[in-house]
Amino acid sequence: MSPNLRELPGNVCYPVAGNHVRPLRFTILVTPIIVAAGLLGAASADAADTRWSITGPQHPGEPDRPVWSMAAFPAHPNVLIEATQERGVMRSTDGGSSWTTVADAGGSAWVVHVDADHPGVVYAGTQADGIFKSLDEGKTWTAQNQGLDTLDVRAIDTSGSTILLGTSAGLYYSNDAAHSWKSLGASDLDIAAVALLPKANGLTMFAGADNGTAPSYLLRSEDLTGAWTPVSGGFPGGVTVAAIATGLAPAGGQAPVLAGTAQGAYRSDDRGATWILVNGLPATDYNVVEFNPANSDQIYVASDGDAGSGGVFRSLDRGATWSPLGAGLPDHPRVTALALQPLSPVQVMAANWNPTSATAGVYRITDPGAAVTGATAAPSASATVRASPTPRPSTVSEPGGRRSTAGQDWEKLGIAVIVLLLIAGVVSLRRWRIRREDQRTYLR
Repeated sequence: MSPNLRELPGNVCYPVAGNHVRPLRFTILVTPIIVAAGLLGAASADAADTRWSITGPQHPGEPDRPVWSMAAFPAHPNVLIEATQERGVMRSTDGGSSWTTVADAGGSAWVVHVDADHPGVVYAGTQADGIFKSLDEGKTWTAQNQGLDTLDVRAIDTSGSTILLGTSAGLYYSNDAAHSWKSLGASDLDIAAVALLPKANGLTMFAGADNGTAPSYLLRSEDLTGAWTPVSGGFPGGVTVAAIATGLAPAGGQAPVLAGTAQGAYRSDDRGATWILVNGLPATDYNVVEFNPANSDQIYVASDGDAGSGGVFRSLDRGATWSPLGAGLPDHPRVTALALQPLSPVQVMAANWNPTSATAGVYRITDPGAAVTGATAAPSASATVRASPTPRPSTVSEPGGRRSTAGQDWEKLGIAVIVLLLIAGVVSLRRWRIRREDQRTYLR
């Protein structure tokens, strides 16, 4: 050995050929890399699951028409029904991959409603041909208009043997399976939404209007006499109502009622006596509201608001916090209908319509946070909509509370990047220390 060189210490590890990294150091270095790779993979996989994807066209090779209402059948979640503009009532048996017109309905329909108390029964309200009924999940249809003075049917709800209709000239009900109809008054109001809430000795009825003259566009009745009371108790007067939904009552409490209006969403937990504005949502109109029938803690609302304030929003905690549901809808979405498919995991369907470009389409997203098992249909639920033909001005605020799944994906990605940067820093420091030790060794 040259007298100018000293034997190198045995604990010096050089990253050159012929040397090896000790097992402990190898483990310390590789483990964080594996963790970071796992986080990146999870973020990518979750992002793929939390994006909206377009479903099949209504008519291949032709532009889709607007969809005003959608529904899925609990016993057969891949069977879907939708009310469309100019293509009547359409049906899909493959979860929306393909569609067929099953009821011409005079060309256009406003609303479809699956009767939760009578399996296979579904109703469709049309714009000029009244109401249609199907007993076989929408395969065949029969008009049921006896007693109706108007054939513009915009909203439907059912509970037990009672069917409630909202029309462009008031309200009607039937207690004989839609064979005949009786007027419930309010003929000076254009009714856009209805909901039935069972009680011990009957039903509480709600009706929302978006046109006409009234001190309040939200009405309530405790019987079938046609006596309606304008709702106050914190509900804003003169604000039009586009959607109403009811959920299941929590233990020891009252069933929640949610109303979508031109000035936000309002909630009542005392059968409509008092109302509060739902916080945590963008300041815009809400034309679709819906409780998950499997769990009323989970609520979905949608807006066709202009200036980018439209979209789909979801709460998993009874409306305490909200977040946008996924990403991938068209820019400045105008959502006109929602449907929940009780699959595992739950699939959410959303119809979008852009009146400026005259484009429409139905989108699907997986919602792994939604309840699936133990599904019990809500005693009454309504998510009816008639989109505004012209955009309404609105402002956008950032939704607060719970972060969306997409936000969680970015969190995973951020953690992975931080881990990789730390690894890079450790490797750089180690290499610097090796070079310094190398210099000291050869200078001895």
